[in-house]
Amino acid sequence: MKKIFALSILALLLAACNMDFYSSDSMTSSQLAENPSSAVYTTDGIYSLFKDRIAYKGQSGGESGNYYIRHYFQLSELRGDNVTVSGKSEDPFTDAYMYAEDPTTKNIYYTWWMAYKIINAANSNIEAIEPGATALSDHLLGENYFFRAIAHFHLVTLFAMPYAQGRDNPGVVLRQGLDISTTSRATVGEIYDAVVNDLIEAKKFLAIGEKERVSGSEKCYVTLDAATALLARVYLYMDKNDECIKECDELMAHAPSAVTSGYDYADYPTHTYNHPETIWCIRLDENDDWAGEHAEASIASMYIKDGNGWGEHYMNDNLFDMFRRYPEDKRFEAYIHMPEHPEGIPVVKPGDKVAVVLPIKVNETTKARSDGFAVGCTMNDDGSVDFKYDGKSYKAVPETVNTYTEYYVNASGFPGEKIDGKARVFIRPDFTRSKGVRNNMGGDYTIYYCSKFSYQDGLPMMTSPVFLRWGEVVLNRAEAYAKKGQDAKALEDVNTIRKRAGLSGDALMTAANIKERGYKDVLDCVLAERRLELCYEGHRMFDVFRNKLPMDRRFVGCHDWEVMQPNDKRIALLIPLDEINSSGIPQNER
Repeated sequence: MKKIFALSILALLLAACNMDFYSSDSMTSSQLAENPSSAVYTTDGIYSLFKDRIAYKGQSGGESGNYYIRHYFQLSELRGDNVTVSGKSEDPFTDAYMYAEDPTTKNIYYTWWMAYKIINAANSNIEAIEPGATALSDHLLGENYFFRAIAHFHLVTLFAMPYAQGRDNPGVVLRQGLDISTTSRATVGEIYDAVVNDLIEAKKFLAIGEKERVSGSEKCYVTLDAATALLARVYLYMDKNDECIKECDELMAHAPSAVTSGYDYADYPTHTYNHPETIWCIRLDENDDWAGEHAEASIASMYIKDGNGWGEHYMNDNLFDMFRRYPEDKRFEAYIHMPEHPEGIPVVKPGDKVAVVLPIKVNETTKARSDGFAVGCTMNDDGSVDFKYDGKSYKAVPETVNTYTEYYVNASGFPGEKIDGKARVFIRPDFTRSKGVRNNMGGDYTIYYCSKFSYQDGLPMMTSPVFLRWGEVVLNRAEAYAKKGQDAKALEDVNTIRKRAGLSGDALMTAANIKERGYKDVLDCVLAERRLELCYEGHRMFDVFRNKLPMDRRFVGCHDWEVMQPNDKRIALLIPLDEINSSGIPQNER
């Protein structure tokens, strides 16, 4: 990748809406016109905004952990049902995870603020770059249309209700020029329409000059494929399924062979920046802040406890069991790491020593649920497990539920939490310890780490975070096919993903077996595959709510034990208080 220059003139660029705006922060349109080559540097400066730690509102320096990509991946992922957070933290991710965010915390204000910096910087470049001047300048123009689109898209999906809940709901402030006097909220539909129009423009210009802009196999510059992939996602969110399929078909016509043949899942995070699976990522290397002094504030820092990691985010038991259904799935060992079993999680069978894990209420007043443990148990010949908890004897009995084995306890007074009237427990390979990790809310948790953001250049806190990749393209098309009733094509795409993960035979999905496995329909099957393939990448919350489905958050963690409905007003993050006070736009309902 060509060197990304962080020019002093672009260190702050333009500010968010009316917050902290200084006209001297950006190279002006007239300056760009006088020196066209500077468009390369001003555009490269926008890439830096995704990953740089920038001082906010007169700070002497940027706060630790204040990075756009870190906040984006946390805000989008932790509000789903994949991640268990073990307890309250000084890091503001806890409030967002609990759907109780504070509009004065840094992950809220910084994400909003930085998204508008990206938008306003892109607006400055779009205003200044003359179309048709050179192939390179046209490509740069396309990159800036893309930046404006993705920043608006991030804002409207985080700070507004889902498109599926209505086009006329309040969206965010729409910025499509250098005039920042508008301080009203456009509708959700108006924002989506603007994003689509920008991506169509981006595609037109990105089709030109790619040779002059992108060298080698690096995936850190925006390309025509990136704009097409994002447009397919946006169409999917808008339920424009024909349009989504068209964009995906355009991409799949020249997809790398690894998209269908597969690749080394465990190795992928170590070089996403030049991997054939990646369409667009933010390039990080050992010279970036995250690799050094502030590595403990990387995306990976909460997912693993290695190097400077805190290791406070774990995979919840339900997702873990979805992976365990097919032990040959390459994604299982690639994504899940349990310190007790570094060689991978074995399949348990009668006669094996096992542990019983049960969700329990920490106390009557706290929201938290933790894991209870019974270790050193032996699985009986019939697959049941006798265990003791809190001095009392119980039996975990296997049941075949949708062709998969689950375990339940049917005993009065059993302290485990019930789901739909049944007390479910989880059977795991035996632990060598008697408890999980102690947290500051009085609970213990089973540790299933994720390394999707780790080990680039051998550094446990380092990867180049991926915003767009080919696996999503295949599954976007699968979902669009399912919604159109083209079930065979949808399942073909699902099985493309499963085959490259090493699955075959009965592990593949067919029209005949999906009902047996508990899926209501093909769309349900597609969404389950999206959950497995794209976990931790910030998709799950959007996948559930855009399909008007409830989200079951009845799993251990420091959040409410609840099922969230798709029209819950808490889905839209609170707009930062600084913006409310500055521009007077209305706050989201609660």
